Amino acid sequence: MDWNEVLKVVGTLGGIATVSAGVAAFVGNLISSRTIESHKAKLVLQLETHKSELNSVADRQRLLLKRQELMFEREYIAASEFYKIFSDLMPDPWAPDLDWSDAQARIAENFHKHEAALKAFLISHSASLSQTVRHTVERAKQVANDGMFEVSYDTGGENYGTNQTPHENVRKLVDNFYELVKEANTQIRSDLESGSFSRSKDTASI
Repeated sequence: MDWNEVLKVVGTLGGIATVSAGVAAFVGNLISSRTIESHKAKLVLQLETHKSELNSVADRQRLLLKRQELMFEREYIAASEFYKIFSDLMPDPWAPDLDWSDAQARIAENFHKHEAALKAFLISHSASLSQTVRHTVERAKQVANDGMFEVSYDTGGENYGTNQTPHENVRKLVDNFYELVKEANTQIRSDLESGSFSRSKDTASI
């Protein structure tokens, strides 16, 4: 092989190398471009997923706040109505020098009204009350129910006279009833002020 032939071979090989390098660069750029587009597409998908999750969390928070607002309104109404029930237990003074035994007689005579008021209250507001409050009100209602029969037996179906003192059993029921209603009123006010009226540990969470 002479020198010219050698140069031809080398030239041919150089051309192939140049073409190969060009092809390699093209393929590399193509792969790199596709990788970048694929990565961008994944980032876009992740961003949309994240935005959707944030929107879902925001929607849940708005719903929770709305439900809490509605529940607080119901709780406030319940607290106001129960305070009226508690206030109405004590009769208005009708003579000077009245004592607790006089009040006991009036409360006992109205056991049937108090029992009906507590029953209506529980029907209207049970869902807004904590379990502790419901239990206390239910106990007071039961005492009032028991008291109706004791009073009927004690008075023969009549009201107590001006200077008539209720029987000891009736007085004990009145005392127990009054303390239970007072306790329930305190519990309701405490729950309302602490914001745990219906969201406390003894009620279902929202």
